[in-house]
Amino acid sequence: MVHALAAVVFAVLAWWLSTGAVIVIARVRVAHWLYVVGPAAALGIAGLIVLFVTADAVSAVAVYGAFVAALAIWAFHEITFLLGHVVGPRREPCPPDAQGKDRFRLAFAAVRDHELALFATAAVLVVLFAGATNPFGWLIFALMWLMRLMTKLNVFLGAPNAISEILPRRMDYLTSYFRTDRVHAFFIVSVAAITCLFTVCVYMAATAVSPGMIAGWSLVATFAFLGLVEHLFLVLPIRDSALWGWAVGRGETARFAETDASNTKDKKAAAPALS
Repeated sequence: MVHALAAVVFAVLAWWLSTGAVIVIARVRVAHWLYVVGPAAALGIAGLIVLFVTADAVSAVAVYGAFVAALAIWAFHEITFLLGHVVGPRREPCPPDAQGKDRFRLAFAAVRDHELALFATAAVLVVLFAGATNPFGWLIFALMWLMRLMTKLNVFLGAPNAISEILPRRMDYLTSYFRTDRVHAFFIVSVAAITCLFTVCVYMAATAVSPGMIAGWSLVATFAFLGLVEHLFLVLPIRDSALWGWAVGRGETARFAETDASNTKDKKAAAPALS
């Protein structure tokens, strides 16, 4: 029980702090983009090295090391995405008349390079470490990729609170591809799938014997639960700045508050015409 509780606390803190750190880094103004991307790339490479070092060890220290290494690799991808360097060939808002397949094609073009980079990294990690004694590095990365993919599909298909304050101003055009006028059925499928995954991970943690395996499955289970929480943010009237306001900054929070007020005003004005 002690190992499981420690892993839960560690995972929550790592999730909260690492996400906030990425948000802050994406907003740092530097003389040249390499001053940020260079250290981020070094962080990702260091994470990969740690995965190799811990691949055949199942001690608690090795498991936590693999977990942090996966977060480091993920952080590199998130930083390059939020800085706008690995995004997609399309960097314009979605045309108002785009529908169906055309809208999906344009949306994919806006994030294509980032998605392909994440998929390629996940595939490489699975190939390299799927047979390792310590599987938790690639499991965590694959879980984060799966969660993020489902989140992106949900904000594309429909989620009332899809607009995120985490996105810097340079990425505002991406919000034009979000739908906030409905909750799509895929959201229910996503929540059900994540809940099942979370249940399996809890079972694995509960039946594990060694401290390392208990900690590892508890880390994965916690991240699955956090993925569920992030999905709930998409439909509940709770801004992600409630957790990362210190990283987003007051100016960004105020900007989105003004946007919310404007959207609410527009909806109220349009209501008589729709009735």
